[in-house]
Amino acid sequence: MILAVDTASVQATAWVAARLAAPPEALEIQTVDIPPPGPNQVRIAVKAFCLDFNDIDTIYGRYFLLPFQPPFVPGMAAAGVVEAAGPGAEAFLGKRVVGTTVDAKGSYASAALLGASSVQLLPSWLSFTDGAAMYFPYLLGWLAIRTRARVQAGDVVLVHAAAGGIGSGVVQLAKAFGATVIATAGSDEKVKFCYELGADYAVNYSTESFLDYVNDVTNGRGVNIAFDTIGGQVTQDTFKSMAFNGRHLIVGFSADIGVEEHPISLQPGIYGNFDVCGVCFAFVDSPRGPRLFGMNFMSTAEGVAMWADILQLAQQGKIRPVIGRRVAFDDVPEALTALENRQTTGRSVITLS
Repeated sequence: MILAVDTASVQATAWVAARLAAPPEALEIQTVDIPPPGPNQVRIAVKAFCLDFNDIDTIYGRYFLLPFQPPFVPGMAAAGVVEAAGPGAEAFLGKRVVGTTVDAKGSYASAALLGASSVQLLPSWLSFTDGAAMYFPYLLGWLAIRTRARVQAGDVVLVHAAAGGIGSGVVQLAKAFGATVIATAGSDEKVKFCYELGADYAVNYSTESFLDYVNDVTNGRGVNIAFDTIGGQVTQDTFKSMAFNGRHLIVGFSADIGVEEHPISLQPGIYGNFDVCGVCFAFVDSPRGPRLFGMNFMSTAEGVAMWADILQLAQQGKIRPVIGRRVAFDDVPEALTALENRQTTGRSVITLS
């Protein structure tokens, strides 16, 4: 049993972005040094991590918010056992946890640093693989549709990319909250998958206009809530699908991360009488610091309460982790390519021994 704070560095096997390029050209397996955790940080022996679109963008070097320079280890979250803790995080020593990596990088390795403000405990009945698969989709989904959009039973919720790693969780959450869900997906197979997740309606956006479909399903009324991780033209079309007093959630820009740097016109919301709601997933020990820069993030306490409610829904069988692909560590570059090409459903999870 670990009883003391560890102040030594450790070596880890990691996928390193040695250059900015497509994942198969950029990534190399190397041995890297993982430093001791700083204040309010923990270091874990990584047991599982997931692949994300943001990782792909950082590897290409096109994510301007996170302009990492090679060499760096990608990866924004991981699950594992805490083997070292910095000042203020000693209570996590020896615990099974999942959380966000320090500086939003470093999870593609056998050891990683996590920010303690983001760390959530994994109960004994939840595996590392399932915990890693649930972390982003359900915490982000809860923040978006429950906290920001204030979903209520009977609301009509449009979920874009509903068969994907995040969308598949949001479909289940919306149904657990009593909403009617309209899902969009890029193939007939993914549409079928959305129905299996619990969606009430689903449309293949590659062969049919989702806007026409939404208008048909809602008799022209539109949707109360739209969960939008796509950006670009999809966002512009989604503006036209909003109901009176609706809430359009701007969550991501998977179609083109560069769009994140461009302003969004509020005019559609003015004439459409709906809210345009920003969603940023981050935890801080105290929200007062970010407020100096005009930013608002969730507190650690809010995240802990949210995770507890999510675990209760999982225990009740109302939600479940959605793992579409289990990936061997050596196959990470190929799996990222499949994710980039929209060839996956649910989460792609890497499990380490």
